[in-house]
Amino acid sequence: HIWAYSSYHIWAYSSYHIWAYSSSCHIWAYSSNCHIWFSALWSRLQAIMGEHQSLQALYNSRQAKFKDMERDLAHLTQQVLGHKMKEAEDLNNETSVSKKLLQLTRLKELQESVGIGNKKVPPLKGSVGDMSGANEKLGATPSFVDDVVIYPATPFDTLEAHDVEVSALCFSPDGNYLATGGGDKMVKVWNVKQDLRTVDSRCTLSGSGGSIMSLQFDQSSGVILAASQDNTARIWGLQDQRTKHTLSGHSNKVLAAKFLEDNYKVVTGSHDSTLKLWDLQRGMNPKTFLAISRCNDVIAGRGMGSTIISGHLDQKVRLWDARSGNANEEIMLEGKITSLDHLPERQLLLACCRDNTIRLIDLRQKSVVNTFTAEGFNVSLDWSRACFSPEGKYIAAGSHDGTVFVWEVATGKVRSKKEHSSVVVSCSWHPSGYLFASAERTKKVTLWRQ
Repeated sequence: HIWAYSSYHIWAYSSYHIWAYSSSCHIWAYSSNCHIWFSALWSRLQAIMGEHQSLQALYNSRQAKFKDMERDLAHLTQQVLGHKMKEAEDLNNETSVSKKLLQLTRLKELQESVGIGNKKVPPLKGSVGDMSGANEKLGATPSFVDDVVIYPATPFDTLEAHDVEVSALCFSPDGNYLATGGGDKMVKVWNVKQDLRTVDSRCTLSGSGGSIMSLQFDQSSGVILAASQDNTARIWGLQDQRTKHTLSGHSNKVLAAKFLEDNYKVVTGSHDSTLKLWDLQRGMNPKTFLAISRCNDVIAGRGMGSTIISGHLDQKVRLWDARSGNANEEIMLEGKITSLDHLPERQLLLACCRDNTIRLIDLRQKSVVNTFTAEGFNVSLDWSRACFSPEGKYIAAGSHDGTVFVWEVATGKVRSKKEHSSVVVSCSWHPSGYLFASAERTKKVTLWRQ
């Protein structure tokens, strides 16, 4: 601003307005432009204040509604939680009643089997009460050898196990359960009655994202391990039927998964040409073994210590040290290996191959000691599973035309019977030796007895 003083007036000049003050009249004067601008500004200010008051009233109204909605939500949440707790309590009660009924049913069966109520039940052949086998050791696994039948050769039941193909099955170590896995991504567990003549459904385990390719129970028979085509392996508890572990890390389908001897570690074999060793207690990242070739089966557990054995599409059996992760030995066969089985008491390994043979390997010599084959025997799948009988006297495997073949290890004598209508994928023996199961691709599992 520029200021000027005279005897009559004090003048002030600003960039917007000129103000003049007269000492005699005390009259203020301002330009007409300033008055117009100030009036417009005042009107705008009053409009903004009115709009603010309206918005403040709207905000207060919405705030009150929000608090009401919060109170309603809290009330509804309490109601939902109450209903959920009631449902959980009802479910627990229902489960408890079902368990009690199952216990009573098993108790009744046990009482009938031991002859309570003056009901006599004839002893099973080969048992302590059967004196016809007095030349055998008491309590030993029955030999099943007679002039006609050398293995459980009479089919007595067929299970519609899955909605699509059955790809895996196994009995539990205590013999109380049979587990089956299929292309419907489910694991089904079946109760095996003590008379070994009745099998009924126990539960269905879900959660897998692909076909189930192998199954194994732990030694307590309370946990089940499954390998899947969704590149993972999963572990379920049978009591709560919930997933305990999901072992993910492979980049291709997992064809096999097995517990190690302590049941706290798991080895998986995959078509990504690796094996992985998982520590279930520590939950650490798995140790990876580079196998070069796709893995179809693995063996670990009882009697093997830190040794892991794997079978591959490059026709090699590899023996691994679980501590170092190195393959210490390789055994070359003449066909792609589809499955392995182990007889720890005799240090024998069974390898089923795509050249339509089953080879018996002495793990002490690291060499093949016998080869089993038969007319019409055809291994048509990369995951066809062969197995030892519990005492190791027999070998069983299925063929592409639905025939089950059984070889006597000592003599090579073979018996066969066609009961299935499609490819027999897997076979499994009950721990007692009295019961046998075979699975075909078209939904069915056949149970055999002596």
